[in-house]
Amino acid sequence: MSSTKVVSQFACKVVNYSSEYGRSGSRSYTASNLAGEPLLSGRYGDFTEAFVLRTYGPWWNTCPSATRPLNKNIPSNFISQDFVELEYAQPVIPIGIKIFENYYPGAVVRILACNSHSKNPNRPGEVRWETLWAGLPQQNKAEKAYRTFSPPLKRIDYSTNLIRLEFNSQGCDYYTELDAVELAGNVPSGIQKMKDRGEGFLTSLTTRLLKHMSLAERQISVEEDSEEYGKWGYFSWLPDEVMQNIFQYLDFVSLSKATQVCSLFLKHSYDPLRYTELNLQPFWTTVDDVALKGLRTRCTNLQHLSLSWTGGGGLITELQLCNFLKECGEKLLTIRLACCQYISKLTLETIAKGCPDLEELDLQCCYQLKMDDLILLNQLTKLKRLNLYRLNLNLKALESLGKGCTQLEHLNIGSCNILEKPNALNEFLPKLNLKNLVSLDLWRCKDVSSITVEVLAFHCPSLQELDLGWCHPLMRTGVENPDQVFSCWPKLKKIFFTCGRSISDMEVEAIANHCPQLEQFDILGSGGVTNYSIEKMLKKCTKLQLLDVSFVSKIDSDTVAQWRKQFPNVCIKKSFQ
Repeated sequence: MSSTKVVSQFACKVVNYSSEYGRSGSRSYTASNLAGEPLLSGRYGDFTEAFVLRTYGPWWNTCPSATRPLNKNIPSNFISQDFVELEYAQPVIPIGIKIFENYYPGAVVRILACNSHSKNPNRPGEVRWETLWAGLPQQNKAEKAYRTFSPPLKRIDYSTNLIRLEFNSQGCDYYTELDAVELAGNVPSGIQKMKDRGEGFLTSLTTRLLKHMSLAERQISVEEDSEEYGKWGYFSWLPDEVMQNIFQYLDFVSLSKATQVCSLFLKHSYDPLRYTELNLQPFWTTVDDVALKGLRTRCTNLQHLSLSWTGGGGLITELQLCNFLKECGEKLLTIRLACCQYISKLTLETIAKGCPDLEELDLQCCYQLKMDDLILLNQLTKLKRLNLYRLNLNLKALESLGKGCTQLEHLNIGSCNILEKPNALNEFLPKLNLKNLVSLDLWRCKDVSSITVEVLAFHCPSLQELDLGWCHPLMRTGVENPDQVFSCWPKLKKIFFTCGRSISDMEVEAIANHCPQLEQFDILGSGGVTNYSIEKMLKKCTKLQLLDVSFVSKIDSDTVAQWRKQFPNVCIKKSFQ
């Protein structure tokens, strides 16, 4: 393979990402900051010019809104929680990568390259992602200094201009921030073509196996295979219950391989009771229409399904997904479709008609959905958990949800653009049946004001978690009548007032007096809070675990150091720039 030169380049475009700290359309803390050269000149600290992930540490996994992990039959080495995809101007065969990390480095756990790029697009069946590097988070090893992370890369034999970074920030002490990503590679002499290795090169192992595994075509009959009992060895003597117990430890790929061993293994691998929970997110690089079709015969008892991150490059079509849901959706309680860009109104129609018992639906970052499409969700009358993070909403859709989804316990409309008149939320919230609401995420919602908080206090007596971070009207006014408001929430465990510049000692004292169950409290950037109210909270809220007083001007680092000694069970954050 000849190559003419080595090129080093920075990303020219951010193609896709799962979350960001900033607001869409802004330049502060957003993924778009990864396009271009480094801006921070090696400075370590919290800077708006960086890309910042939305979460860090264990805190989002321990709060009331935390979702139940779907860990059954997934590989233990899949630990990714977030991702960002970067496009480069020149397709190259990668030989090196530099990830410039300016704050709390060490969250990168996987680097991948795609063979399909803007200058050489492939058909959906030929899209291939290759892992260039994978490893454990390095937070404990990484020093608190600006870092250039450049791991050794696996050699691949095709050119790419699409790189994906995956992150696990659960071990980070604070928000991970990235300055830029530089890709170095060989420029091939011509358009690099993939070597012909047959069908196996273009499709995953899982897909190849599933292609021949549909029960509709291959019936299992122990009687017909009775001669083979002698070939099964000790497995012939084991009761079905013991075999089932053994097979429950196999991950999804291992189960697929087991079907090729013998008819006994095939029988236990296909048992519908084994597929009450199916998490295909770890296999997002390979799961396609063929895989979904092969799984349909086994998932008749399916209750929990995750297809998050799947379908990129056309690997999964909406039609095949809908066919799968029509056959396997009747008993579904959970559907997670985060970052699935192939779903539209048709998917929601299928879910609304075919999943009558659905309790959880995750649609975060599904940008192909239109605002009026969400009206269909009002048919899901048993829905308890709904995630619409970063979607566009209007009052019509919200009011429809309020009428149909009367059992909602967890609602995430963080970073949603509510394209309506001002104070739309204040009109919408009273129309919802919120008496069962446990958690509400309003992160960066523009319409949240003090009136909104009072409405919530009156209508949400069961509230345990409320995120009001970066809500601009509230930033200017604070909470009026804080004692009256927080006396309504004696079960409150988490409240974020991130960048609530007008939040003062009054709100903090009211929370300390009325919310004894408080575990997490964030007042980053609050200008009116002093040592007095925070110390009162630390003494009264004995269950407090997380306290963020970063950029609170009236609380200095020396005071924070004293509190850390005095209250060792509280993780107190004090960021700097």
